[in-house]
Amino acid sequence: MKPNSISPFTFSFLLTLLLLHIQCSSSSRSERDYAARSTGDEYEESKASPGVSSSPKSDLKPQENKSQKRMMIYTVVVNLQSKEIEPKVLEIIKLAESFGGYALQYSSQGTIQLKIPQENLKNFLSSLKKESHNYSEDVSAKDVTEDYLDTEIRLENAQKMRTRLLEILKTAKTLEETLKVEAELNKVSESIERWEGKLKYLSQAVQLSTVTVHVRQKWEPVVQKEYQPGPIGYPFYWLYLGLGKVKDGFIWLFIQEIPKDK
Repeated sequence: MKPNSISPFTFSFLLTLLLLHIQCSSSSRSERDYAARSTGDEYEESKASPGVSSSPKSDLKPQENKSQKRMMIYTVVVNLQSKEIEPKVLEIIKLAESFGGYALQYSSQGTIQLKIPQENLKNFLSSLKKESHNYSEDVSAKDVTEDYLDTEIRLENAQKMRTRLLEILKTAKTLEETLKVEAELNKVSESIERWEGKLKYLSQAVQLSTVTVHVRQKWEPVVQKEYQPGPIGYPFYWLYLGLGKVKDGFIWLFIQEIPKDK
């Protein structure tokens, strides 16, 4: 054995310690971030209630870099009626485009799925309501702030782990050591791709709200118009009325001829 080489057992032991250290760092940082956000919430509550004496914790101001705007995913379901379905569907799509949105999918049966920028969602729904009959909407929201921050921390730690593994790979002396490090690098790279994909999905879901519109046929009562015969039709019309009178007369005579019981 060369004097400067590291035994496989020692190398594996050091690699395991490194992974445990990074995982512990990830957990401790998550707890610190949560504590910082909690302190910030307590501080805001103490400001909103000046008449109540604050606890020592509430005297601490939250760090500016820890303040985080709430990340909300909005989902809206709209039901409305229209005399004609297809023209109304096209009208709604054009309205969505005017607010910076687009149609994800739609059908001639009257179902439309739209993506609307969150900052324009309220104005879009207000305009749609003004131009619709029997309008109703159901709005739901999901807070993904904690999920987003947790994913950011996981991604950052995975990137640090990859950097350290690359440094260890340079010091690997044997094929066995190299293969072990590369196996860990593959796992970390997959984690990084997964966290990056999740962050991208959450960002897009927050920026673009999903609006599903159901357009239903609006039925109106049918009004029967009074018959108006033309110039040629009048003789036939009066003949039809006359035959009706003759029929009624024969029926009356028939009833009169029926012998009555004495």
